[in-house]
Amino acid sequence: MSLDFSSIPTVVPALLKGAAVTLELTLAVLVLATPGGVLVALLRGAPSPALRGAVMGASWIFRGIPPLLLLFFAFFGLPLMGLTLPPLPAAILAMTVYMSFYFGEVFASGLASVPKGQWQAAAALGLPRHRVLLRIILPQTIPAALPPYISHATEILKGTALAAAVAVPELTSAAKKVFVVTFRPMEVLIVAAAIYAVLDAGLLILQMLGERWSARRRARS
Repeated sequence: MSLDFSSIPTVVPALLKGAAVTLELTLAVLVLATPGGVLVALLRGAPSPALRGAVMGASWIFRGIPPLLLLFFAFFGLPLMGLTLPPLPAAILAMTVYMSFYFGEVFASGLASVPKGQWQAAAALGLPRHRVLLRIILPQTIPAALPPYISHATEILKGTALAAAVAVPELTSAAKKVFVVTFRPMEVLIVAAAIYAVLDAGLLILQMLGERWSARRRARS
């Protein structure tokens, strides 16, 4: 089999347009799932045993469900309940719910790395709990949580390919449409894989920078 990339320059704009949708989907999920993960982590430490159990049970369920199934539920199932979402919002909703519980595990581990004495000392000083959380506890969780957080972010980027199943025009969907027209599937897929690799490399660079920053923070503490 011989490869012929002569027709690829004409379809690169379509692939880049799909890559832009991939980035849009990735960033939207990160923006929404990050506070969702913080909320899940905080609820895991709630005073109520019933609430803690409910959150941990929900985390176990949603992290055990394949993301494609959640995507189908958001796109095909919600209309049966009276809520119809376009493909992109449905994908954002499904991936946000899925990743919120994964980020919850990341942030819960970060919170656990902060000595309990920090809470006790702040309580002894009479500081409000929300201020202690925002000013003292959460900043200390970042060094421990950042590397796995970025690692999960790369999984979001690659997981956006699942959105092609509900007609979201992201990179994988664009590649499929292009190679059907050009009849050069191998060449198109190679270029699409290269674009994914470039996008993923950007996140991996952020991960390495985050790990170095985390190491410096720990060395100073």
